[in-house]
Amino acid sequence: MIRAAIQAVVFDMDGLMIDSEPLHKEAWQITLRHFGYELDEALFAQLVGLRTREDAVLLREHFHLPVKAEVLARQRNDLFLASLPGRVKPMPGLRELIAQVRGCGLFSAVATSGERRYVDAVVRELNLDGVFDAMAVAEDVARGKPAPDVYLLAARRLGLPPAQCLALEDAPNGVLAAKAAGMRCVAVPNETTCSLDLSAADASLPSLLAVRRNLDALIR
Repeated sequence: MIRAAIQAVVFDMDGLMIDSEPLHKEAWQITLRHFGYELDEALFAQLVGLRTREDAVLLREHFHLPVKAEVLARQRNDLFLASLPGRVKPMPGLRELIAQVRGCGLFSAVATSGERRYVDAVVRELNLDGVFDAMAVAEDVARGKPAPDVYLLAARRLGLPPAQCLALEDAPNGVLAAKAAGMRCVAVPNETTCSLDLSAADASLPSLLAVRRNLDALIR
């Protein structure tokens, strides 16, 4: 079977574009401490790649918390958003890769489990306004990753079939979502996700710098 030529690169955001996992963990840790609980590494790994509302449902059930998941998510989000200014750092190679994607004549998009106000804050912090051709965020879809919805929406907004899109992901839920959407997917794990199962990806590379070096081969 001849593979479709790639016309767009679709970026996950958390843990892929930015080093946000420590900030996410910190916000959940502070939230849970109000109830007398701690978030360990194994439990946090289950949250990676999910939407905040789904994280909240999982944690509420796990700890039998006496609040609704919506309230828990809102408490966490308020803490998280307040912690962002000055702390949003791009992953090494992000700006160079975005420039190379554009230089190759490819489209670009973001497909993220992040909520819109968070995504907007990150884009502002990184001065990436207007850089991407399409965005798909948590509120835009009925189901979060590992369901394919957010990737399918990103492809539709690009006006391309998923088979012509290359997804970049750092977490298992994201890889499964991209593959279920019919996209080619490269895993780029970070310190939090490097020990998780990313074998469903078509390839794995250690950094965005490595993706940039191999971009020509990846889009063929």
